[in-house]
Amino acid sequence: MKMMIYTSLLSIVFYGSLFASASNSSETTIKACVDNEDQTDNTVDPVSGGSSSSNKFTYPKVGDSITSFLNPNLFQDPETIHNIKLQLRAGKPVMIHNAFQPEYAEAMYQDLSSAEDAFELHEYAHEQDDFSCYHYNIYDLQKYTPLMNATLELFNSTVTKEFAAELSGRRCGGQTWPAASWYKPGSHSLPHSDWADQRTVAYVWHLTKGWKHGWGGHLYWMSETSFPFVPPSFNTLVLFSVNTRTQHMVTSVNHLAGDVKRLTINGWWEDNGWLPSFEDDLAQFAEGYDDWLDYFLEDSARLLELTADQSFRLGQLQAECAAGGYYDEIRCNKLHYVYETLHEGSYWYNEIHYVEL
Repeated sequence: MKMMIYTSLLSIVFYGSLFASASNSSETTIKACVDNEDQTDNTVDPVSGGSSSSNKFTYPKVGDSITSFLNPNLFQDPETIHNIKLQLRAGKPVMIHNAFQPEYAEAMYQDLSSAEDAFELHEYAHEQDDFSCYHYNIYDLQKYTPLMNATLELFNSTVTKEFAAELSGRRCGGQTWPAASWYKPGSHSLPHSDWADQRTVAYVWHLTKGWKHGWGGHLYWMSETSFPFVPPSFNTLVLFSVNTRTQHMVTSVNHLAGDVKRLTINGWWEDNGWLPSFEDDLAQFAEGYDDWLDYFLEDSARLLELTADQSFRLGQLQAECAAGGYYDEIRCNKLHYVYETLHEGSYWYNEIHYVEL
């Protein structure tokens, strides 16, 4: 306990950035859920990874909330929850140590460590967008372990997505696909924002043991004045609200890491599919407003709530106005202002909010 706090204080000084402490608690993120009919024994020994008659980790039932598996020292503290909300809604990433109950974290670590054959190389490089990545993942649902399927179901439960929406202030009602990642020596991801499709809130659950800082694999947050980072660690959850300015990267893993695995469960909660339209039911997005455009005109910071798909749809509506396909001049003028505001300037986040036991 003391070592965890001491290490955190050192990291704050070393990174040279502003980090806020929410409370003397722990943190948030992921759980497991599986259809019991598909298993003869839905328990796992958190130490060996196999069945055991004692000290078993029991998979949650379908429909359970992620909160049932989070560290209660964190989520029974209203002040800590309030501070996490403030940070996420201010556009700052939150790093949460000891996020889940230790039995669940250990079970997932053992599960991923023994699933080497299921990981497949995922690489991308393109000159036009200056992005490349090289890492190993389990994306094929047919290769998911029972515990990974349980995690998938849990993240997709209605109560879990409602909890994510409450924390972040974002719409999280869509489908999410938590996947496993393994960064082997040479693996990396160049700077990117995760702003794609209908993504609203990103989660990265670190499940790495025995990692040394010199081995790389750090999650760096790209800011205008500093570059705070999250080193690979065990049972640490990183959350952030996805938008056009959430640039981050993972540094290359050094060959000195050898057989030590940099493992994570990561993915995104997404919007439930709403797209801007001139014939929209306003209650879908901006209840209480006569026009959903007024919601964004009232506070331009709300434009960061738009997903990539929604922003693209705004461009289509803008083109429709410009071509004379829509004849409401007042609404077209509103749309033009909203669209131009969305695409001008740059906004950087330079803080990570730490939550410690």
